[in-house]
Amino acid sequence: MTHVRTTPIRRAILGFFVLLLTACGPSSKQPAEPSASDVATTPTPDDDALESTQAPEIPNIPFAMAGGGPQRLFRAQAPGPRERPTVLRTFTTGGRIAASPIIGPDGSIYIGSTDGSFNALRRNGALRWSFICPEPCFATAAISQSGVVYVGCDDDAFRAFTSDGTLRFTYRMRHDADSPAAIAEDGTIYTGGDGLHALSSGGQRKWKLLTGGHVSAPPSIRHDDTIIVGSHDHRLYAASPSGTALFAFGTGGIIQGAAAILEGDDAVFGSSDGHVYRLLPAGGLRWKTALGASIDTGVSVSPDEQRLFVGTMRGEVVALHAEDGNVIWRTATGDSIRATPMLDSDGVLFVGSRDRHLYALDAASGTILWRLNLGSEIDTTVAITATRQLLVGADDGNLYFIGAPTP
Repeated sequence: MTHVRTTPIRRAILGFFVLLLTACGPSSKQPAEPSASDVATTPTPDDDALESTQAPEIPNIPFAMAGGGPQRLFRAQAPGPRERPTVLRTFTTGGRIAASPIIGPDGSIYIGSTDGSFNALRRNGALRWSFICPEPCFATAAISQSGVVYVGCDDDAFRAFTSDGTLRFTYRMRHDADSPAAIAEDGTIYTGGDGLHALSSGGQRKWKLLTGGHVSAPPSIRHDDTIIVGSHDHRLYAASPSGTALFAFGTGGIIQGAAAILEGDDAVFGSSDGHVYRLLPAGGLRWKTALGASIDTGVSVSPDEQRLFVGTMRGEVVALHAEDGNVIWRTATGDSIRATPMLDSDGVLFVGSRDRHLYALDAASGTILWRLNLGSEIDTTVAITATRQLLVGADDGNLYFIGAPTP
């Protein structure tokens, strides 16, 4: 998905972080010492030479993004099918679908594909418009209330489109733009790539926070407007709305999933070191729990914030007590899980597995309610429509519309 491109300056920066992590690697009990020197907000000298375009500033109120909102809680306001559904129809792309579907304010569905296409669909699955990127599109889109769509692509470009497909701006960076964007209440857009970028609604850079590795994780936004994001350098970063680095917490592995932000601004996230972590707002460790396998997904949070749900590369969906991290239940699928479980309003978890099945689990007990064979590996998170349909992309290039059979 990512292809590392380095300059002498960047190689020196990365070398520094490798030495830092080797000498001061994460403790099994304590978080990394917060330090503003871990990151820098100063752009590299040649960043301004990138050929970006800008647009007029507009009101930019958040509507939809990966995980349901900027706190990335992965719970839906609508119920999904509790009884075993069927495939109603599909929309076919020319490549694997790794981006999750997002539903806009007018009901339009947005989905990217590794064939480079970013597609806007009608509710019935018919194509409205498509934009073709020269490289794969791995990022899940974010959408404003006015229907402006923000999405990145592996051609190192982050773009904004109006709801009719008109290109508003192109913002270029120096790495794959595969991080699902977040829209803040003040309209600022946050996305990853070669660090954490903050943009205006017109595509103007506000600031850039350098990290020691690529950022493919979705940025999360706390209730106090602090931005939280994981990096391939094994650290979770916190930044103020002005771009000041607040802390960097070290783990033993890559962080690719979103951090879930709880009501008191604690952050819960997984790492490829096999642990789920819960951090205090200042960056201290509240608890961590070993699950025995890499965690590449985000975290789903129950409405009362008493339970957390994650998937592992061992193929398990695991429920944890939010207070202490103790395991409540584990349910095995037939292969690894790279999709974040989505919790519906009726207490049902929907999650795809690389065993080619889509699962519905009772969130209270972990009991499998049903599973549906789609014939292809599933790496994307489910979206739930107002009509109880499930939308999910798969490695065969299809976006599946799943629901109760029509009478």
